[in-house]
Amino acid sequence: MNEKIYFFADVHFKGTSSDIEDKKFLKFQQFVRKLIQDNIRCSVYVMGDLFDYYFEKKTLIANKNYKRVFMEFDKLRKHNIQPYFIAGNHDFWIGKEFKKNFINCFLEDHVVTINNKNFYLTHGDGILSWDRKYRILKKVIRSRIFIILYSLLPGIIAEKIGKTISEQRKDSHKLDDKVLEKIQSELKKFAERKWQDGNDWVIMGHYHHLFQFSNHNGKGLLVLGDCDEIQFNYAVFDGENLLVEKI
Repeated sequence: MNEKIYFFADVHFKGTSSDIEDKKFLKFQQFVRKLIQDNIRCSVYVMGDLFDYYFEKKTLIANKNYKRVFMEFDKLRKHNIQPYFIAGNHDFWIGKEFKKNFINCFLEDHVVTINNKNFYLTHGDGILSWDRKYRILKKVIRSRIFIILYSLLPGIIAEKIGKTISEQRKDSHKLDDKVLEKIQSELKKFAERKWQDGNDWVIMGHYHHLFQFSNHNGKGLLVLGDCDEIQFNYAVFDGENLLVEKI
């Protein structure tokens, strides 16, 4: 297979309008337009946290800020560009309406093979050894029982709870150099285990900063930068090389 494959993460689109949100959406539109104008067969993997908060209720499905994002994925599919979704920690309560916009959605980590290279794809949450409380929380809020009970809540209450959980997790994005070095060390250990399993690249988001590492055997780890109103960070595998680019 000689097609390009793109990866991006952590756009965190909000359901409320603002100047920042409009600028962020414009960056996303520019990315979509670039892929369409290149006029080549390719795939796009959204590596989690497309939205700052998502639970499939009628109020969110009808929200114009969510709908305009989904319309961009519709444009991609109409131009033979295949979008896929890897669940993040802000938007994994997905349902039928969400899934309509993607070729496939993965609630767990996923491996894709391109040109005999194995790419281990994960959002990246819950990896760190000291993140024990979150791993417990993750199991709870992803459980079928929780999702059913949560869906029964009135829309306003459900959104408040969801937004509260989202805001609490944002503390993990405020990193000084010492903490950053500690995180990167753990992520390299995680990647080493995946390389031993036969993977060539480990790609993730979640940590809101760009980090690349390759070992002596040419196996690599890529932590994607986030996508905000200033620049849209993404990576592209052209069949031979994994390149980091931005708009």
